[in-house]
Amino acid sequence: MQKNEKEISGVSIQIPVKITLTALEKVLKEKLVGYQIQKEEAKGQQYGEILAINLSNGKPGFDVCIRQQVLMKTVLFKNKTISFSFQLKFDFDEEQQEIIIKDYQVEGEQKAWFTNRLLKAMMTLLMKKKLSGNSKLFLTPKISEFLQQINQKLENIIEVKKGVQLFGTINDFKIQNLYFKEDAVVVLVKLEGNLAAEVSEIELPN
Repeated sequence: MQKNEKEISGVSIQIPVKITLTALEKVLKEKLVGYQIQKEEAKGQQYGEILAINLSNGKPGFDVCIRQQVLMKTVLFKNKTISFSFQLKFDFDEEQQEIIIKDYQVEGEQKAWFTNRLLKAMMTLLMKKKLSGNSKLFLTPKISEFLQQINQKLENIIEVKKGVQLFGTINDFKIQNLYFKEDAVVVLVKLEGNLAAEVSEIELPN
């Protein structure tokens, strides 16, 4: 069969991308399990080591809950394994392409009331210090990197389905909105570019 090729100029597509909390949890585990919590200095005091992480829906008023199990290395809790959770509320700035931590809450999960209060105070203090001037996650560098990777693949032609190939250039990749829904985060993505599709094989239903 003769190949049919159709070129599409100035394509603009909106795609909702659903990322499950399970997928995000896997990434967090790979990045953070084994991480040493310590002061910023190279030889700063160590507070603990992250042993486990679990991601779940946040309680009312929050988007997500990050539960952590930490082996403490402070004087008061040395070699004691404790659990606590961060409730996080996010906001998204489309113009700046950044995720903002709008609100957070630390909760202890120990049986002893005093231990919970002490851990909550300590972790809240650490969280405030960590977020001081750094409560935003700029997505532009990652988007630029992702856009470069996509265009490199498109140069070599991508087979999106048997007999259907896609090639061209994506000029703009922008996140229009980002929000949490049930057990996932939904990212509304807008793509703009010049693409062409080549069909070399057509399968008709029986």
